[in-house]
Amino acid sequence: MRSFNEVSGQNDCGEVFSGAYPQKSACEFMEISERKNHKPLIAITMGDPRGIGPEVIVKALAQLSRQRVCIPLVLGDFNILARTVQALGLKLKVVEVAEGFRNFQPESVPVLALSKFPWKKFPADIPFQESSRAAFAYVEKATNLAMKGKVEAIVTAPVSKEAISGVGISFRGHTEYLAEASGTKEFVMMLAGKRLKVALVTTHLPLREVSGLLQVERIRSVIEITNQGLQDYFDVSTPRIAVAGLNPHAGENGLFGEEESIISQAIRQVSPKGLLVSGPWPADTLFCRAKQGEFDAVVCMYHDQGLIPLKLLHFEDAVNITLGLPFIRTSVDHGVAYDIAGQNRANSRSMQAAIQLAAQMATKKRKSPNLKINAQNEEKKI
Repeated sequence: MRSFNEVSGQNDCGEVFSGAYPQKSACEFMEISERKNHKPLIAITMGDPRGIGPEVIVKALAQLSRQRVCIPLVLGDFNILARTVQALGLKLKVVEVAEGFRNFQPESVPVLALSKFPWKKFPADIPFQESSRAAFAYVEKATNLAMKGKVEAIVTAPVSKEAISGVGISFRGHTEYLAEASGTKEFVMMLAGKRLKVALVTTHLPLREVSGLLQVERIRSVIEITNQGLQDYFDVSTPRIAVAGLNPHAGENGLFGEEESIISQAIRQVSPKGLLVSGPWPADTLFCRAKQGEFDAVVCMYHDQGLIPLKLLHFEDAVNITLGLPFIRTSVDHGVAYDIAGQNRANSRSMQAAIQLAAQMATKKRKSPNLKINAQNEEKKI
């Protein structure tokens, strides 16, 4: 039998590990049909190597190790993750696996290494061009695995849109990239916490462009996908959905803007389908009503309209979900936080919640493989 030391080693499959114990062989991905009796296999992208992604991932996996909610596969950098585990004093074994593995041991972190940064470098020492390309490579690979059915969900750690775009890669965010890469035309960014869930009609774009992009078809699609997502993944049989107006006081019947007439048309179109949808409501009072339990979700017209109240309530534990994709994707709801990277100051609650929710969603999808969440996109492909 091959010998190992306490810091690192290699097993019979050629897989490198960091920790106190050798790992079992792990040679190829199981097809989803083979994994029926196993926990969901979830790809976790490491995010920007210069950011807090590595820290929040290993902290979250340490917290979840005894719950065994899933089989994690971190797409990232072995040296950075192993160094992070060591620096934090966590009782985790970091294992570098080949492209695919079968066996999983609790308290281990399987890593599909897609970059190789020097062990001794601190996050800030990594050139931003290299870290940006690596961060994108992790997402690109996870998408490929999900589209091939090799993993049951993707959980993404934070990246810098600016940094990735700065190296010549067209990237406006995870949500938009995943939709484009999977050929998904109708999708929704939902941010979820226990007390508030918001779904966005528009996402990452200048505020001055929002009004021109508010179209009846798009608003109707967001309402319908949100409704289906709440039914499929959150056990809400008849969701109560509120739709926010764009303008102050929801326009005051045209006094402060005409966009509410477009929103009202979308609501009228979905109402005959049996959806419990109301609005457009003035946003300044709507979120208080939602927080008190009057609504299951709020459809918002633009990014900050939804994220400001969401983060006021769930700054540390909100989860970003992309509804409408052909695979499950969740994410933390925070950024790269370069200023505290490598300092053991990052809160991992959002990553922990994202992993847990992805596992729950994957389990529900297994039990009900014909979930309707992608029905609109499937119809358009036919």
